[in-house]
Amino acid sequence: MAFGNPAAYMGFVGFARFNIPNNTTVVRATSADVKLTQEITKPDVIDSRFDRTLYQLGPKIVEGGIEFPAIFDSGTTQNISDVAKALYERAVHRDYYGKLTLIDIDLKYSFENASFLYPNCVINNWRFSVDQSDIINLGVDIIGGVSAGEGRIPKVFTEPTAENMALTRICTWNDAVFRIFNADYDLDIGGEWIRHFEVEIANDAERFYTLNGLLLPQDISPRKREITGNIVIMGRHPTLGSLAKDNQTRCTEATWIKFGYQISNTQCGSGFYSCLPNTVFQIEEIALTNDIFETTVNYHNFPVARQRLENEQYNFNLTTGSTTDPDPMLRYINEDPDSFT
Repeated sequence: MAFGNPAAYMGFVGFARFNIPNNTTVVRATSADVKLTQEITKPDVIDSRFDRTLYQLGPKIVEGGIEFPAIFDSGTTQNISDVAKALYERAVHRDYYGKLTLIDIDLKYSFENASFLYPNCVINNWRFSVDQSDIINLGVDIIGGVSAGEGRIPKVFTEPTAENMALTRICTWNDAVFRIFNADYDLDIGGEWIRHFEVEIANDAERFYTLNGLLLPQDISPRKREITGNIVIMGRHPTLGSLAKDNQTRCTEATWIKFGYQISNTQCGSGFYSCLPNTVFQIEEIALTNDIFETTVNYHNFPVARQRLENEQYNFNLTTGSTTDPDPMLRYINEDPDSFT
């Protein structure tokens, strides 16, 4: 056997790439575990043998997650911040059938025989989180293989260009934008109170199989989405605590959460901002320890987005969002971080 065959490849030679129209670029992933799996079961039967004599193939499952830090543009031809916005849009936007937009994902594991395209994927979960003294993290969980002959396709990929991999800075906690606002309740909380923030958009997508001659799903459809998260406050904010404690005194909720990250200067490209309207807070969790006193507040968000009608135009823009979409989470993307109009 020749020396170095098989070779010991290090994982950093690979890459993860989302094939989004007008924004196909590599994310600098901290982890990527998208994969094709299939369970093989051995049913119990009465067959006069003490060894099993039957096995059964399960469906082929394409799923996994990709985590990566938010980063700034570095003056290249491609605005790297747009990747965060584009993935957010793919996780949020639904067409007039209530379906998510399909995307293809490239994953290169090594130089030789481990590079695959995962076709027809949807973003099932989208995450944004930031801790004090830490980086801003983004993550997605995907489900794939919709109406595809193969759940994964071997492919030789074009390597990322120098522009895609130019030196740039990771967005850190000082770049984060955060605000809780409710004019009716005299509530206005800025980032100076916050030690941790996270939000997750869960589409609860489900695979549906038919007798189509494949072990892959005929379709994947999302159910009602869940938007949840939590914030950790340094100390306790009395107005927010009262807002949650008095939930029973109100018949609706009009509290906004603004989150994202802002640019240091115009050479950094653009930031990312979004809004969570109609946020309901739970009563804060309080515990006394010898460490710093903090309170944790869990929240649930209700954008109340309706189905887009077939004759309604959809013209999402990575700079302005979509002023025509009935989903508030798309209308307010990239709005000025100090504005809640």
